[in-house]
Amino acid sequence: MYTSTFMDTTLLIVVTCIILLLLLMPLLFFVRRRVDIGLEDDVLILKYPLSTKRIDLDKELEHWKVQQAYYLRWGVFYSINMMFKNGKQRNISSLFNQGNYALLYDFLNSRFKDRRKPE
Repeated sequence: MYTSTFMDTTLLIVVTCIILLLLLMPLLFFVRRRVDIGLEDDVLILKYPLSTKRIDLDKELEHWKVQQAYYLRWGVFYSINMMFKNGKQRNISSLFNQGNYALLYDFLNSRFKDRRKPE
């Protein structure tokens, strides 16, 4: 009798933990993708929820371009794709934060217009 109650309690705890993890997965996915952008001179500051990355665009940016995506339910969104000299790439989309996209687009268009690749 005691073993059966212990097994039932353990099973209930395991199932509850699995359900909670499944409910938290979408939240973790969107938090991970959330980034705030800051600009200081030619330095791009990417503030992620758990870290901060600083990129000197004058030294590291090779080229950038704007791409357009069409989602059936959400409409048209744009993405700035930046390619760096070390081969890495960063994308900033207007899908989740239009303010970040507009800030970065205006900055790149004013300071690094010569590095923009045609679409």
